[in-house]
Amino acid sequence: MISAYGREEADRLKLLNRRTYQELIFDGLGLGFCGERYYLPLPQPTGLQGDVAISSTAGPIWPIKKWAYYNELQKELEAQDLKVNILESRPTLLEHLADVQGHRCLVSGDSLPMHLALGSGVRCVSIFTCTSPWEIYGYGLQEKIVSPLLEKFFYKRGYDRNATTAISVEKVKDAVMAQLDALTVSAG
Repeated sequence: MISAYGREEADRLKLLNRRTYQELIFDGLGLGFCGERYYLPLPQPTGLQGDVAISSTAGPIWPIKKWAYYNELQKELEAQDLKVNILESRPTLLEHLADVQGHRCLVSGDSLPMHLALGSGVRCVSIFTCTSPWEIYGYGLQEKIVSPLLEKFFYKRGYDRNATTAISVEKVKDAVMAQLDALTVSAG
């Protein structure tokens, strides 16, 4: 928004970027990024727990981030005998953090809950409809589902149904099941 290149050119350059946010920030400070973890406070327990947490919301600036099929995904996962919770708004971030940490996997867009999961060591499936998947360092925990229409809707701030429906329920469900299977393998 404030780029010296202007918004259109800045968005084009952002689309071409393949470095993570952490690499860019560390480099700007004259340091090298070596996978340093997030530093998070202790959560405030809420008691919300399950196999899969779904964060289905998107704010007013990025309505195009709201994938259209969260409800269908929930039904598909529950049919696999998984306990699925839709994350709600909480009065504090510490409660929201506890909600994320109370699950084995989080499904969301490029969002705060995604970052809370990555910082907490919680596996996640992250849906990218309009923002850069390359800027997110996944810490070996993240499966990125990138829209085949990403370039068309890159950094668009309005709403377009085509952007929110370009990724199938099956693709996301398969990624969630793979994440849960990976937990089983690593625990065994």
